[in-house]
Amino acid sequence: MGILDVLKTAATVAKESGKLELQGEILGVYEKLLEQQKKISDLESENKELKEKLKITGSLKYENNAYWAVQDDKKDGPFCSCCWDNDKKTIRMQPCGNPAYFSCPKCKNQSVKIYSERDNPPQASRLVPKIDSSR
Repeated sequence: MGILDVLKTAATVAKESGKLELQGEILGVYEKLLEQQKKISDLESENKELKEKLKITGSLKYENNAYWAVQDDKKDGPFCSCCWDNDKKTIRMQPCGNPAYFSCPKCKNQSVKIYSERDNPPQASRLVPKIDSSR
């Protein structure tokens, strides 16, 4: 029998014995206990969410105006840098015609995926102009 059941039973006994003041106090404790249980539930949910964000934060690497989740040498993404930096939300960016370009469906931020030799870039990526960094 849980504490809520005990309080309900105590309130019923107090009511039947004519001790209305005691019944009112028991019901007050019952309500406060329900409020505390809700707060605990909310805090547990928030704690779980924060732990997940902390886990994600540790795996994110910033590259070419986007975040990539890196775990066990596997890269997942890209995720929008604006949405993560502002709201801590990992919004997956979507390809924009050319598979080398990505756009966020929420804020329209854009990114370019730079392919390495081992990525086997698709044919369309050859259309991406090379950027001369010596300028």
